[in-house]
Parts: sequence; C-alpha cells; structure tokens
Amino acid sequence: MNGRPEVPDWSTPAIEGGPEALLLIPGPTPLAAEVLAALARPPLSHTAPATAMAVRAVQAGVGAALGAGPDVQVHVVPGSGTLALESSLVNVVEPGDRVVCCSHGYFGDRFAVVAERLGAEVVRLEAPWGEGVDPARVAAALAQGPVRAVTVTHVDTSTAVAAPLAGVADVMRGRDSLLVLDAVASAGGMPVGMARLGIDVVATSSQKALAMPAGLALIAVGPRALARRAARGGVGSLYLDWAAWAPVMEEPTRYFATPAVNLVVAAAAACRRAEAEGWGPRFARHRLVARAARAGLAALGMPVAAAPAAELAATLSAVRVPAPVDAVELRRAVQEEGVVIAGGLGPWAEGTIRVGHMGEVRLPEVLTGLAALERALARVGGRRIDGAGAAAALTAAGAKGDGPAADGPSP
Repeated sequence: MNGRPEVPDWSTPAIEGGPEALLLIPGPTPLAAEVLAALARPPLSHTAPATAMAVRAVQAGVGAALGAGPDVQVHVVPGSGTLALESSLVNVVEPGDRVVCCSHGYFGDRFAVVAERLGAEVVRLEAPWGEGVDPARVAAALAQGPVRAVTVTHVDTSTAVAAPLAGVADVMRGRDSLLVLDAVASAGGMPVGMARLGIDVVATSSQKALAMPAGLALIAVGPRALARRAARGGVGSLYLDWAAWAPVMEEPTRYFATPAVNLVVAAAAACRRAEAEGWGPRFARHRLVARAARAGLAALGMPVAAAPAAELAATLSAVRVPAPVDAVELRRAVQEEGVVIAGGLGPWAEGTIRVGHMGEVRLPEVLTGLAALERALARVGGRRIDGAGAAAALTAAGAKGDGPAADGPSP
C-alpha cells in the first residue's frame, strides 16, 4: 500500500453500516443505547471485581438463553463464532475419531471443515439447500459404528433454515456420542433447550440475536463434554483448551488470557436488557417479527427461498429476488435508502437476499426495511410504490398467536 491509508469519518452516514444505517443483516445487529453506553465506559482492570461481576452476568444470561442446566460451564472468550465452533470440537475430538456433521448450508459445511482440520474421520450428512437433514439419516450413521460427536447447525444463515434439532436429539438420546450444536444464529432469538434436549456443547457468539457487540465467543459445556475433556491428556491448542479457561470461568478475577473487558461489560448490559424482557417473551417476539417480515417480503414479490416443508429460522429470512431485478443492484439501492441487507451465499449467491430480524430488530425496524426495499424496487425494478410490504407485515403482526405459522413457510 502506497501512502498513508485514509481513516474514515465514522460520523458520516455515507459509511456502509455507519451510525445512520439500519443493519438488517445476519449480524452484527443493532445495539441498544445502554449497551453502547457500557461499551464506551473507560476500561476496567481485567482482574477487577467489577469485571468478574460482568463475566458472571454474561455466563448466567447466556446459560438462561440456551436453557442450560446448573451443571453447565459457560466460557466467555474473545473471538468469533468460528472460534467457538473450533473450541467445541478441539476439546472432545481426537485424530481418527468419527464425527458426523449435519449440514444444510454454508456454515454446516464449515463445522465439517473444523472437524477435518482436527484429524477426525468426518461423515458429512448434507441436505439440499433450503432443506434440513432428516434425523433418520443421523440414526443410520450412528448405526454404522462408534461416533465421537454429531454436529448440528441450528440455524444456517446461508439458507435461513432451522435444523430439526429435537428430532436429532431424540435419535441420540442414550448414546455415548456427544451432541455439539452451532447456535450462533439462534441463541437469544430462538429456544435452544440445551438441558431439555441433552445437548452436550453449544457454541455461539455475541453479535447476532443476543444483541451484544461482535467479538465474544460463547461456549456452553455440559458435564459429559467436560468429562470427555478431563479424560484426555492435552489438546492441540492452548488458547482453546477448556481446562486452561476453567479456573477463570469459575473465578473471573483470576488470569489466563486478557478478556475483552469492554465487550464483556457491554454484553452484561445486553443480558440485563434481555432478562428484563424475559426469554420466553423475547422468543415469541422474534417469531412474530419473523412472520411479519416474511409476509411483507412476500407481498413485495420476494418469497422465502427454502423448500415449502422446511422449518424456518425466527432470526432471519432468505428470499428470492423477483426477475429481472439484479440482487446486487437491489442491495445497493437499499443501502442508499439507509438500510443494509445481506446478499446470498454459495449456490444462492445470485438471485437471493438475506434480511436479518433478530436481537434489537423489532416491528418498526422491519417496517423501515420493507419501505426501503419497496423504494429500491421502484428504482431498479419499476415497481409501483403502494405500501404493500408494510401493510402485509402489519396484518401478519396483528394475527392471533405466534404458533407454527411463525416458524413455518412464509404466509
């Protein structure tokens, strides 16, 4: 690079994702004012009692969001969701172990890559994009011989499809194999049921439905997984070793590696906010907002891209762009309206967009996004502006209850 790099002025709305832009992407997500205020506090000492209080608040909040039992150890580690995935396997999987990886999209494939990097014998159970992996396939794979772990991606943000998690948990009940869950795109916005379903490890991160700043890997470790780690000698990573982090997670004034102090304090503020709302009402709110968003998108000619029978996530939607509109051009036009949405991935890279509706995104934000999409469609696709998207969303939001239609196919 020649010369001094330009430092952007983050106070200007021209910056993509800057302070004036509404983020309706699969993460990072908007932050509440009190979370931003906590993030801006002067740094605390990493071993201060106040820092320890914040760590404990995050552990308790994340554990509650996941439905974890009292015997679960929650690790709060600087890093991304990918680091959480790697942590969830490096402690329990050894070279040569057989690992069954269920994938219904881009991030399920990534989980399999993590297992392969650790030297595991990986059995990939892949579903066509837009569908979930049939639990019967998991049962068949388990019948073929010993399996150390089964990985499941609860919500794959590439397709906005939710895995049939309860079905997989049912076929694994009573077996020695560990159930390891990627809940990066579901934790905080959808029930996970860690204790109820017998999930051994849940990996997630801060920047999505938990509505925390990006930068924290969060790993909930159940007793069977802890026993598996204890039965091993060492692991191939110092930073990701649960045994190295455990003393700090049990007493956060101790030192192993410097925590992301400001992120933890802000995450604790996000947990307090979520707990004031209540996790049950929060999950119901996500279902309602998802139903409204999909109704509005369908009214704009953008139906969900998933198969009709697929279980859809409550945290985001992947929808088809009406022909002959170009998805990239549409996203650019929406951004000029002050809203940022995401493009498609993998085989859906062309012809789809992804709209996040999680965390602090409520009905008013969805209505803003739908209005921006409608104006953008008028510019790039010649659509008449008639408020159909917002009207359909409001009608769907006013429907009674938040039952199957909220998580099923778009109205």
